[in-house]
Amino acid sequence: MKELPLGILILIIVLSLLLLAALIITVWAFIEPHILDVNTVRMSPAAKDPGFKKVSSSSLSNNKPGLRLFFFSDLHAELCMIKPERLISAIRDAHHNNPLDAVVFGGDICNSYTSKDKGLAYLKKISDACDELGIPFYGVTGNHDLEFDPSDRKCHFISVENEMIPFTSHATGKQIMLCGTDDSGRKKRVWNKVPPVPSDCVSVLLAHNPDSILHFEKDEHVDFMLSGHFHGGQLKLPFHLEFVKLRSGELPRQEVIEGVFEHEGISMFITRGLGCNALPIRLRSIPEASVVEIFV
Repeated sequence: MKELPLGILILIIVLSLLLLAALIITVWAFIEPHILDVNTVRMSPAAKDPGFKKVSSSSLSNNKPGLRLFFFSDLHAELCMIKPERLISAIRDAHHNNPLDAVVFGGDICNSYTSKDKGLAYLKKISDACDELGIPFYGVTGNHDLEFDPSDRKCHFISVENEMIPFTSHATGKQIMLCGTDDSGRKKRVWNKVPPVPSDCVSVLLAHNPDSILHFEKDEHVDFMLSGHFHGGQLKLPFHLEFVKLRSGELPRQEVIEGVFEHEGISMFITRGLGCNALPIRLRSIPEASVVEIFV
């Protein structure tokens, strides 16, 4: 049998390795949505500098937080591989380690309203666990939730859209207002106003779409902001092509995609969320739920 030329042999080996790598990446993309990363996010008052600065909060770990929230977002129940029991276990562990003030949901119950029963059943289990633990469950809707009316409690969380829920800082005794904004969806978008939080209170805003931060009016008072929507990209591609070709958004073009950022006096956390949009795959964007500690 005639031996292959060295160049052809090298080409075959390279192509085989590339195919193997593609296979491994594909398999991993289907595995990753089943992994849950439960982390602790610590947020402190932001500097009033322009632009976006990504910050690390590890230096705050020895201080007493003013507020402790368990935050999850972007359920997309049809394509969420994280069972509610796993999330409930994480909530229980966080609450037993140091009591939580609230569990908060950042929107997108399901991909389509036709699958509402699956999404509502998931949230009902979270709500029941919160009732058992004596923790309030608050939330807002997302751009996929336009047909839901959260004000009637049928979504199983207490809506904070256009509402203000008062808390008192455990560290300073200062009043903290948890509030939220509605999401108008992907077409004919309207950026709804923030509830009128008194200037002497700390404002913690739930806003599904992080791009909201670019559209606040001067009279809107926001100190801290919790958002989702971007899924961490869901598929992290080279040069952020997932946002160029697959998704829209203003902040990703400034490389503001996930994590804690400071912007003009606002400290903002963007979570990767739990579920998937369109396909049950993630790549370098493991599903995330967070204990958010706010230091005020």
